[in-house]
Amino acid sequence: MIFEDDDFLEKIHLDALRVLEEVGVKCESAELRQIFENTGLAAYDETNAHIHVLSPLVEQALEMTPKRDKFFIPENSFGVGGTAPFVYDDLTGELVMPTFEHIARIAKIVNDADVVQFMARGVLVPKQEVKVMDTIIEHCDKPIYVATLSEEGISRAKEIHETRGNITVQFSIINSPLNIIETMVDPFLSCVRKGIPTYVSTMPMAGLSGPYSMSGLLTLTHAEALFGITLAQLVNPGVMVVHAGLPSVASIEKKYAVDLGLISHNVANLLMEKVNKRLDIPSVQTACTTSQEHPNKISEEEAIRGYAMMKQYGFHQMRHAFGFLKELVSFSIAKLERHIQLCQETGPEPCSETVEFDPEGFEVIARNSSNPDYMRDEHTLKNTGKAFLN
Repeated sequence: MIFEDDDFLEKIHLDALRVLEEVGVKCESAELRQIFENTGLAAYDETNAHIHVLSPLVEQALEMTPKRDKFFIPENSFGVGGTAPFVYDDLTGELVMPTFEHIARIAKIVNDADVVQFMARGVLVPKQEVKVMDTIIEHCDKPIYVATLSEEGISRAKEIHETRGNITVQFSIINSPLNIIETMVDPFLSCVRKGIPTYVSTMPMAGLSGPYSMSGLLTLTHAEALFGITLAQLVNPGVMVVHAGLPSVASIEKKYAVDLGLISHNVANLLMEKVNKRLDIPSVQTACTTSQEHPNKISEEEAIRGYAMMKQYGFHQMRHAFGFLKELVSFSIAKLERHIQLCQETGPEPCSETVEFDPEGFEVIARNSSNPDYMRDEHTLKNTGKAFLN
């Protein structure tokens, strides 16, 4: 079984180390450049603005990273996770703007559901970072994760960390493939320096911003997350940091929109989790999601497949597993409640999918480097109709 294939998982890790060393990450930030160069185990290439990180530096960071059993969310935890810009009105089918009442309702449902172990806000109320956090913790005693960029929000997250605990701040510091998001640098560094547990999130899309093969997609995802983990440990050794690599698949038939209903999506994220388990590091991925715009029989079938697979093979944390609809654009509270029930009722079931290691995975990453040219790459074209079929 591929989820237990140690050789396959080891190749993903080694290729990811090679990506950081030979391809590097594009970064304009002088501060990040200095942080890495001061180690003597990284170098900046001025011709393409890439930081190249030697493998021993990444391995040192992994040694410093608190191990899996030190994280406050246990193994096999499903969570709400994510942030949808709209609420799906379950009576009218319309998309409406989220309110604090929606956040409070989601938090109460999560708090009462044994099968849900953690939550994010679920929906987006813009420019209200502190009030969103306060609303969640008022109604939910379980672990939460939040997104915050302002100093006010980061300071409030620190207060919650030091008093209530069980909070993680999510950052997407890399725009796939291999591009540092400069506006994220300062808040990320601020959060890490304050010692707040942090998710390092990245979401390459196979065929668009990542290779169109399973192992190639996982290699890029892993490399990007490892870069963030390494940076966090250089800034604050021993800080709690979680690998939040979320491999996803661009549907060529659907104008390259992300397809979250594929069995392949669940397989990719479970494999990413297994790579991290070998390293004994905290891990959160995305699974049990749907391709559907509305709650329906197909969305239930897609979720059940995911729940069964996760329960069969085990995992650390899986988010987006309940209320989200197509492309994470909207959130249905009725779906949240129904899928909590489905998760409770679903038992483990083996997955019959087979995956082979792609020997061209590293080469296609090196060829594209920090440019999102995978749509036109010959590797994607020749794998169309052969990879990510289900």
